[in-house]
Amino acid sequence: GAVLVMAVGTVIVAVCLIFKLLIGTQEDIGAQEAGHQVAQLAQNIRNRYKTRLDYWGLSTTEVINKKIYPLSMNVSDTELRGYFGGIVEIGSDENGTPVMPTVKTFAVAYKDLTKPQCLALASYKFDQNFWLGVQSMVISNDSGATHFDWRSNDLALPAEKSTVKSLCKDLNIIIFYFD
Repeated sequence: GAVLVMAVGTVIVAVCLIFKLLIGTQEDIGAQEAGHQVAQLAQNIRNRYKTRLDYWGLSTTEVINKKIYPLSMNVSDTELRGYFGGIVEIGSDENGTPVMPTVKTFAVAYKDLTKPQCLALASYKFDQNFWLGVQSMVISNDSGATHFDWRSNDLALPAEKSTVKSLCKDLNIIIFYFD
């Protein structure tokens, strides 16, 4: 009797550990895919605008019309959707406002992120080349907007998971500002 209970207990613990590992890996895979899209999108935009002095006219509409987005993103006539299914806006801000003349920065905003998606993407370990082009990152939700940049001590880039955890709420926007 006791041996059977222990055996069943061991199997249950093993199944729970495997399940937790799979779920945890799933979240990371999502962050990896979404992160790759952000990096690819920024690179595509830079390549497209490299012969110009600024990002004048850059917007979500421009990215869709000129097919600058990564092929892994879902696109319609007016919307670009990222790996997590939320809308992605490109421009001078999170609303996809077209970039004005002489402006040498642009924003990529991933909208409608759940708490786990926000945590995974905001604390994703992008490679060094990605970070070289990032000015700042903002986590925005109904609690306000939190800015991470290179000069801050508390909210430095790349963002730490422990810092991000308390900032992500039920519904979030992550905005990357690139130069």
